[in-house]
Amino acid sequence: MIETTQELICNLYKHCKVTTCHSFRVANDLCGFGRYLGIENQEFLFILGALHDIGKLEIPQQLLNKKERLTELEYDEIMHHTVYGAKIVQSIPKFPSEFSGVILFHHENFDGSGYYGKKGKNIPLLSRIIRIIDSYDTMLYGRIYQNPKDQYQIIQEIKSLSDIHYDKDLALSYTNFLETKAFQLLL
Repeated sequence: MIETTQELICNLYKHCKVTTCHSFRVANDLCGFGRYLGIENQEFLFILGALHDIGKLEIPQQLLNKKERLTELEYDEIMHHTVYGAKIVQSIPKFPSEFSGVILFHHENFDGSGYYGKKGKNIPLLSRIIRIIDSYDTMLYGRIYQNPKDQYQIIQEIKSLSDIHYDKDLALSYTNFLETKAFQLLL
């Protein structure tokens, strides 16, 4: 499973370095937050985090790197990265079967306003967790179309979007995790 993951990540790196760096940060944070929540299998979490955006391999590079605002059609194509990613991991027998569902639904919003309208606890737990971490990383590092935010702004935004974009309990746990992590850095 590790060799296959490395091969996929190498392909993603050749296709889009920004997405690959983002994926590794999500993977690291998923492991840290998973440990904080008591989830044991760190290798599973790391691989899942590293592959959450693997479907972007199927999105044209010029679209991933576009500096202007996306058109509706372009945004629709970007949205399909979750379907592409689910299909990629589903086609590889070495990956656990739950990977595809987690990847497919990692952009679902808790209130049902995400990509496919799944809502609440019907969204897989790890998709709900990745939804928060993915957003955190995007806010922290920014995007071509969005300036980065500071930690305080991000925590406030995550809290304000609880029960809308994010599972409220997980969002509270994640912001506590971030605050604990920040406090430990001060020691």
